[in-house]
Amino acid sequence: MNHSNRTGAGVFWDVLGNLEVAYLFGHTGGAVIPLHVELNRRMSRGERAPRFVLFRQEGGAGHAAEGYARASGRIGVALVTSGPGATNLTTPIADAYKDSIPTVFITGQVPSFAIGTDAFQEVDTIGLTRPISKHNYLVKDVANLEWVLHEAFHLAATGRPGPVVVDLCKDVQLATVGPVNPPRKRHGKDTPFDREKADAVIAALLRAERPVVKAGGGIVHAGAAQLLLRFVECFEVPVATTFNALGAVPFGHACNLGMPGMHGSIPANYALRDADFILTLGGRFDDRVAVKDFAAGKCIAHVDIDPSEIGKAIKADPALVADLGDFLRHALASGHSARRPAWLAQVGAWRERMPKPYGAGESIKPQAVVETISELTAGDATLVTGVGQHQMWATQYYRFMRPRQWVSSGGLGTMGFGLPAAIGAWYANPDKPVVLIDGDGSFQMNIQELGTLVANRIPVKIFVLNNGYLGMVRQWEDMMDGGNHYETCLSRTAECDPGCVDPDQTCRTQFPNLTALRFVYPRLKTLRVRNPRAMPGTVREALEHSGPVLVDVWIDKVENVLPMVQPGRALGEMIEA
Repeated sequence: MNHSNRTGAGVFWDVLGNLEVAYLFGHTGGAVIPLHVELNRRMSRGERAPRFVLFRQEGGAGHAAEGYARASGRIGVALVTSGPGATNLTTPIADAYKDSIPTVFITGQVPSFAIGTDAFQEVDTIGLTRPISKHNYLVKDVANLEWVLHEAFHLAATGRPGPVVVDLCKDVQLATVGPVNPPRKRHGKDTPFDREKADAVIAALLRAERPVVKAGGGIVHAGAAQLLLRFVECFEVPVATTFNALGAVPFGHACNLGMPGMHGSIPANYALRDADFILTLGGRFDDRVAVKDFAAGKCIAHVDIDPSEIGKAIKADPALVADLGDFLRHALASGHSARRPAWLAQVGAWRERMPKPYGAGESIKPQAVVETISELTAGDATLVTGVGQHQMWATQYYRFMRPRQWVSSGGLGTMGFGLPAAIGAWYANPDKPVVLIDGDGSFQMNIQELGTLVANRIPVKIFVLNNGYLGMVRQWEDMMDGGNHYETCLSRTAECDPGCVDPDQTCRTQFPNLTALRFVYPRLKTLRVRNPRAMPGTVREALEHSGPVLVDVWIDKVENVLPMVQPGRALGEMIEA
């Protein structure tokens, strides 16, 4: 095929159009100017083209691509320039890699002839991203651009999803297209479904007296949530949904145990403690879930599409490499079922303490804020968080009802994820209310994206649970390090006593004053609430507002996230109070 009238930039936008890419999130710069010029020309001519959403910093754009992918199941795309643009994108790339998020990150690069000369804004993007991406490409010849883009999008979404990086030289964007190179031949073969191994997993489940399914994010990626529900009902097996699988099983379902692990629910952790059989479906054996003695005295089975996960952290036998949908359909068609009334009765007793009850006081309890948001949104909002205590309270007290409504950073634990990811999630599904629950520490790490929010009239409702601390670190320091939290107090100033480590509920120095952000970002409504009795009304006011809202919620400064399994401890040593 000859494309004598097209440039590389034209090929780029043609391919993305053919792939039905609706949005790109990014920031511009010298090494991607040809792409933006071509896009602008197409828009000026009234041609159909993806929408480019300008972020204030490249990292924010990358997290928005993640939020878009998590909320929609479609591939999230970010486009940034070379050098610092690419390096700012490495955290979102690593974040997407840890949580298996289907994303394509496109970076500009200096002209191909300048590579290796330490040119202005040159960086080895391929070398930087190799260990944190599913695959990456450096495009130095326009003849390779078309097939590389097609393959990148294919790899991002197939098998175990993940981020793919395309590093695109500037001269390739400007070059005129001649004859194009054919795609490379790939030698990897799909693993055929092994019925014998699948039957071995089912047989082990049928033999068990106290089985538990540990459902991971792979259930959501595979679109298998409904099949999972039918499976757990058919075999009467309770299911713990890991962090990345929240929403795959509705909160109120009798088999739902909630989230397991360090800050998991009482029923999830106790069921995993007492289980004689644990079946992990599409999930890793993360160190915050597979804690000390996790597998002791238990049969562990594992079904996953990624063969590298089988036996990586915990030995599993039986095990099966397969698409989760294929396995669940096979199990449901097997004609087998089970009844375990005694085990489900015990699970039901534990479920009476999910979520864990909490007390009241003169300060607002963060658990009450999350429960109020859950009630007023009927558990149907797309819920986004940053990283910290607020994130764990959200996992515990929001009553999730559907897959893809939970958008948060799991494996990497990236503070600052919340605001840009919420913007991406809104573009993915604007028909659902998007609520961001953040902490005062995490929120400030990408606070500049309020500019993106108000410029695009995005009606995200932001609730900052403000305790004046980097709260999760403060909690660990109090529980395990003698209360030395000098560098975790966000109210500290140069005038403070250097030896001050005692939390003071009355010390509320604000850096920044969040309510004053309405003067900085026009069209942003801001509210503050300090009184527990006024909190529900303020939450309702924010949710009913038509535009973006930021609510500064002054919560109890020393409230801890419980339950908690401390590092190095077993599930049976969980702290409940």
